[in-house]
Amino acid sequence: MVASRLSPTKEPMAAMGFSRAWFLAIQAGVKRLTLLDVRPVRFVLVGVTGVGVNTLVVWISTAGLHLQTTVAGVLAAALSTLTNFTLNNFFTWSDRRSSDLRVVAGRLVRYYVTTGGGNLIYLAVLTVLVEILGIRLFLANFVAIGTGGVFNYWMHNVWTWGKSRRR
Repeated sequence: MVASRLSPTKEPMAAMGFSRAWFLAIQAGVKRLTLLDVRPVRFVLVGVTGVGVNTLVVWISTAGLHLQTTVAGVLAAALSTLTNFTLNNFFTWSDRRSSDLRVVAGRLVRYYVTTGGGNLIYLAVLTVLVEILGIRLFLANFVAIGTGGVFNYWMHNVWTWGKSRRR
């Protein structure tokens, strides 16, 4: 059995031939990676969930409850927006969550206002792309959803769950 040249108190990385400076540089890089903003990915996942909720509510409202399409659509939009707010509050912006009912109510109002603005942007972009520029509906819809989604994410990040002041 060969005795180790390093005492048990030496760092394991040094035992493998790596310098302390190298280890600290790697450690700093890993910390930066863990600080990458995964919030946009979470926002998209919540949005996909919202599409599912919206579709389910429209289907149940029209096929099961025999509501008019417009009424079903309004109900679906309102409920999917509420579920998206809840999921975003607990998942996307969990680090900014508050238990103060006034804060949550204010955020909910700002969420509906922002989402309404995003919907108007979506409709404007969709209309311009299809009716004026002649872009195919499927592609135009995808671009319009992305444009409205970027607006919604930005506004929710800086206004609905903004860090600048306590809400």
